[in-house]
Amino acid sequence: MKPIGCSIVLLWWMTVSLVVAGWLVPTPAAAWGRGHLYVIGMGPAGPQTATLQAIETLKQMDAVVAPQKHVDLFTAYVGQKPVLFDPWTDVWDYKGKSMWELDATQLAAFKKERFKIRDERVDRIKAFLAKGKDVGLMEYGNPCLYGPSHWYAEQFDPEDLVYIAGMGCDAAAMAALKKSTIPSYDSHFVMQTSPFSLMRWGNDKQGILRDLAKYPSTLIFYMALWKQKALFKTLNATLPPDTPCAVVFWAGYPEKERILRGTVADMSDKLSKDKEKFMGLLLVGRFLEGNPYEAAMKRSQDELVKTK
Repeated sequence: MKPIGCSIVLLWWMTVSLVVAGWLVPTPAAAWGRGHLYVIGMGPAGPQTATLQAIETLKQMDAVVAPQKHVDLFTAYVGQKPVLFDPWTDVWDYKGKSMWELDATQLAAFKKERFKIRDERVDRIKAFLAKGKDVGLMEYGNPCLYGPSHWYAEQFDPEDLVYIAGMGCDAAAMAALKKSTIPSYDSHFVMQTSPFSLMRWGNDKQGILRDLAKYPSTLIFYMALWKQKALFKTLNATLPPDTPCAVVFWAGYPEKERILRGTVADMSDKLSKDKEKFMGLLLVGRFLEGNPYEAAMKRSQDELVKTK
């Protein structure tokens, strides 16, 4: 009985020690002597797609910057922390209108007003940091891939910034499709962009896509549903019409996620009949067919033989 009794006492002592140690570990702000702004990638759909690091970091924050939707998703970890503001209001809209709908006069006022609002919000965060408090800016997905948090973060000294990586909707979409984006057949690369970033609506930039189309690749488009007809008009002019593509709607959301499959030739018509007009990631390429990974491995073996 003695060995068992000693083991129980030792286990009890180790447990108490770990708990006490957890109480004595200082918060990041206390350890560094000043507050920091944490840009936290929370994943695409709530706690189920957030990392443990993101959750633990959020729990240690003194205040958060987040829209109410994010606060509701992570209410168990936000708790009673003060929410300083919703970072996305007044960033893409002006007096209730989207920035894309503004006339020249309204657009000029919007450009001036959004910087004024941004600077006021940055000052609120800096006031918290000056008190030795940590602030967590809750960002969807991957903060460094189409993450608007940089609108605020770039106004801070890099020494006062901490980025917590998060899973993006691209990872969730790839998992939903169950395919290897690369290696895939003879693909050279995976390109992640948006129609606006790639082709700059209003300018003749189809040449960029024509150049890219010379090389087998996997294309991933964010914000592709916004002007999908214009996008597919360009894709049809530069890619073979039977090129497979898929839209993963609400990637990472278990109860909402779904896939729409088609080709470059027919996807625009399919999308025009779908009720969802924003929350969808478009993926284009041969990787959607057959066994792309195995095909790439066989190709590599053949090339290896040729080099000997």
